[in-house]
This record gives sequence, structure tokens and C-alpha cells, in this order.
Amino acid sequence: MFQLEVLNTAMAGKKIPLIDNLTIGSGANCGIRAKGGDMQERHARFYKEQKRFFIEVGCQEAHIYRNGKDILRAELHDNDTLAIGPLRFRVIDQGAKTKAQNRLDQLLEKMEEETAHEVYDFAQEDLFYLTTKDPMLRQRINFTIPSRDRFIDQAQAFLARLIRQSGMDEMKVEAFMTCAKELILNAHRHGHQYDESKTITIGYHDRGENIQLTISDQGSGFDHRSVLGDARNQDAATAARTRYQAGGFGGLGFQMITRLADELEYNDVGNQVRFVVNKDF
Repeated sequence: MFQLEVLNTAMAGKKIPLIDNLTIGSGANCGIRAKGGDMQERHARFYKEQKRFFIEVGCQEAHIYRNGKDILRAELHDNDTLAIGPLRFRVIDQGAKTKAQNRLDQLLEKMEEETAHEVYDFAQEDLFYLTTKDPMLRQRINFTIPSRDRFIDQAQAFLARLIRQSGMDEMKVEAFMTCAKELILNAHRHGHQYDESKTITIGYHDRGENIQLTISDQGSGFDHRSVLGDARNQDAATAARTRYQAGGFGGLGFQMITRLADELEYNDVGNQVRFVVNKDF
């Protein structure tokens, strides 16, 4: 959709829809009328060809200035300026703005996809510095850590910094960090059986209204359906006792996680978990 934005006179700021065969001049039959400033009776005409708008002089004596140049006929583009007699206009092409916005959206989406697939090595790169340098990494970042207590503690500190920059309610921050700590430790202790040669992969994603964290280990997995079923259906003491007697894990920890996380799910094998915590109650 093309429009003419009036730049001068008492009508400054008004936007006029541009239609085929619209005329400007001092004559009574013109769509836009004005006198003075060498305005001719039929000074200019707008017309449309194949979804493109053009302007042309309406008589031999008329002058039209597009972007400061005297023209007889020209195609109109977004943000062109027109001087027609005493009137000044700016051309607005809403379609061009939509295309530009679409290109920007596509670019941002591509950048987000590239960020989503890139995995950083926490032990080799300073992610604290990288997220300060590149704000996009504060929205989404994937990284691996060695399955060692030292790196687990550092990763938790890193996640705590990200989450506190996200605008999440402080009580929700505590809920998120409790879930993150329990599940990362589960990956180390139970998924890897304390094997420090293995790595844990963590995916952080700020989705606007909530934060998602995905934790993957290199273990063989476990019967998460049974563990989660017990945690959701039994009280904390009973669930912990049942798991302990069965030689399993996750009683009290899973009781907390199932209550604090707004979403919680494992992959089929049980060596990847995804949880979500909303930013507000």
C-alpha cells in the first residue's frame, strides 16, 4: 500500500492513500487541490502499472521535483520526497517496510538457529566474557562441561548469572537453580557414575516468558517413568524410601524438581532431561 505523507501546510503529518489516476492541481476536478507556488490547473498525475506507482506532469508548464530533481515522469519508491507546486510529500510504501521487516525477522531467525546448534566448550572458553560481549548468547547458549565437581560448580555460577539477567522473579530464580543443580548432579553421579572422562551438555534458552534448560549425559539412562511416577504420586519420605530400598536414586530430589519445574520431561532412554520454569508466578 502506497501513501503520501504531507510534509508542510496545516495538513502536515496526514497520510493520503495513493490511488490510481489521482491528480493534484488547482482545478476543481483534481483529487488534491492547492493554489499558489506555480501550481497548474492539472499539475501532476499518479498512476499504477503492475502494482508499481508512477508520477508524471499534468501539463507542459508543470514541474515536479522528486528527491530534488526536476522530472517529467518517474517510478515512486519508499521514502521519496516530492515537491508539487507549494506542496511537499513523502512517499510511504508499506509493502517495502513489510519486506524489510521480513528480511530482518529471517536474519534473526537464522542467527538464532546458528546459535542453537553451536556448542561451546566451557572448560576451554570464557563463557562469562562471551555472554558479556554478545548479548544474543544470554538468550540461548549450549555448552559442555567435564563431569567434575569443579566444572559443575562453575557452570552453576554461570547459569545463575544468566538467570538473574533474564528478569525472572527472585523466587523463581531459586526454583530454577534448585532444579538445575539437582539434575546436573544427577547426570554426574548417576548418569556417569562419577566418571570424570565423560562430559555433560547443557542447553540454556530464554524463551521470553520462561527459561528452558536441557541437560544431556553420556550414560545409559534410567527408568525415568517409574521414578517420576513415584515422585508425583507419593509423599517425599515414601518416595525416597522406595527408591533407596530398590537401589535407585531420585526420591527427595525428584520430589523437589516435580514441584518446582513448570515442565519436566526426559527422552526415551533417560539420559537427557528438559525442564522449564516460568519467569513469573
